[in-house]
Amino acid sequence: MNKLKLTLIGLALVFASTFTNAISVSGNAAIQTDYIWRGMTQNNGENSVNVGLDVDFENGFYVGTWGAAVGVGNSNLELDYYGGYTFEMGGIGVNIGAIQVKYDGDNQYDFSENYIALSLPMNVGLHFSEGDELGDYAEISWGMDVGDGSLAIAYGDMDSSNGNADGGSHTTIGYSIPAGDLTVDLSYSDFSGDTNANGTMADQDAVVLTISM
Repeated sequence: MNKLKLTLIGLALVFASTFTNAISVSGNAAIQTDYIWRGMTQNNGENSVNVGLDVDFENGFYVGTWGAAVGVGNSNLELDYYGGYTFEMGGIGVNIGAIQVKYDGDNQYDFSENYIALSLPMNVGLHFSEGDELGDYAEISWGMDVGDGSLAIAYGDMDSSNGNADGGSHTTIGYSIPAGDLTVDLSYSDFSGDTNANGTMADQDAVVLTISM
């Protein structure tokens, strides 16, 4: 019996050690002069703090959660839950997943999306999301190293064909530079809203400073 107990304990320790080595846990945090999502402010032009936690498995699967201070309806907090699978195919990075976005005050704004993102040669990225609550969203991005930092440019378009006045396109350009254990990013975004039978999304633009770790 003692030998059996020792064997079971040993197997449990080996399993726990193997499982621990098979995952990678990381966290992130940032403070921003505004929280911009797809070219639109989510915090009424005010400062926003966000934190996140990611768990990556060595087989390509991942899960995570992320939260941010917002000003959406009467909600002050956005919480995201997501998971997916990453792999490489013919030199192209592929990321397939799903995300659930929830708000602490107005659950009428909650939404979920399925997405696929491609990392192409020459630092080009493609992203496509689709969901029942919001219109489909497509984005193309490009980046390059400039000096000690990196330059990133993105163009995205959200379809409003689902009948909601939530569509529009945006262009974002930003420059990021490391500063010790931190990263400092300065970006400019310009959003042009679509018009449909239910209204028009207001045009807006913003310059945002982000300090992240």
